[in-house]
Amino acid sequence: MTPSLTAVCAGYESGQWRAAGLARHMLYWVPDFALRQSERRGFNSGAGPEQMCRAMRMVFGSGSAIRRGEPGEILLHIVCREVFGSDTVLNKVFFKTAGNDTVKGFDAVHIVHMPDGLELWLGEAKFYEERNAAIRDAIASIRAHLETDYLRGEFCLITDKIDDSWPHAGQVRQLIHENVSLDHVFRRVTIPVLLAYDSPAVRGHSEECAEFIAAFEKEMLEGWQRFAGQATNVAVPVRVRLFLAPLGSKRALVDEIDRMLPGWR
Repeated sequence: MTPSLTAVCAGYESGQWRAAGLARHMLYWVPDFALRQSERRGFNSGAGPEQMCRAMRMVFGSGSAIRRGEPGEILLHIVCREVFGSDTVLNKVFFKTAGNDTVKGFDAVHIVHMPDGLELWLGEAKFYEERNAAIRDAIASIRAHLETDYLRGEFCLITDKIDDSWPHAGQVRQLIHENVSLDHVFRRVTIPVLLAYDSPAVRGHSEECAEFIAAFEKEMLEGWQRFAGQATNVAVPVRVRLFLAPLGSKRALVDEIDRMLPGWR
């Protein structure tokens, strides 16, 4: 496979990487990330604060974000929604039975409206310090999650969790029904893979100058080549889109998230 590439970066402000700005933007997206379609439609000035707090508790539980993958999953959600105009089917937060549960499976389930119909986007996100480790584990996850037995089980869980009031519920259920061959399903599936990691290019600069842009583009191309090279060893029958989200510091971003969270839990 030859994945497409999308790169996103928070940029700089006053000579510093915008950790606080990115953390704030991510937290603003948590209700869209965590709440069902019907709940989001009822989000207003009256119910909003209560729903915001509920969404934060659903996603982050009561602990720190440092050992959790949710920040990467939120970034994946944001890129799918903002850049590609996706619509959320559900998020794996719906599979939690307790606030601090670790849930396996796809990190996002979205649809994108294409000229020839709906595409089902089954996302993978890695929120790491080291890029190459993120690439290695992302490819391993794709391989495991596209195994027939695993995928059928995941589709059963997804079917039961789709909001009945969502206009596309019937179409998605029909696509992933057990009577539909995976050969047909795979023609309508895309895997968006987001890798968030500590970036030498971002860390090594303090403004969006020509030198930064050159270093950033070089690093993004190297990441894409490394991912694509390793992915050739995996028989992936679906389209893959690679999203690179280089960070100035994963630790700084998590610290900002943890600093802002208490007011919403």
